Amino acid sequence: MESFLQLEAFWAVLLGICASIVGIGGAVLIIAKLYTWFRKPSTENQASLREVETYLASDKRRIETLERQQIETSHQNKMLLRALMSLLDHEIDGNNHTAMLIASRDEIHGYLYDKIDDIRVGGTE
Repeated sequence: MESFLQLEAFWAVLLGICASIVGIGGAVLIIAKLYTWFRKPSTENQASLREVETYLASDKRRIETLERQQIETSHQNKMLLRALMSLLDHEIDGNNHTAMLIASRDEIHGYLYDKIDDIRVGGTE
């Protein structure tokens, strides 16, 4: 009878240990789920922030390109207006404004030759 009581006590201790392990495992699982639940907004915000940073970098490059093109277009417009003014002065006055016309032509030729060299080297248009 004594061995039966010892066996019963052994099984009770063993079941207690198993129940403790299952309880601790369940508690760890609940804590892990709570941790991921609390971290979810932060994780989503980090992903969104990385996406926004990518868009910002892309937009920055695009804006810089547009600014360079705007400067280039402004320079082209100034040259065209100078050439047009030279032609208008020549036509209106009837005077010999060939020096102004030659200067305008040389400026435009220089610009175009520089542009062609930039394209050949692989620079921007």
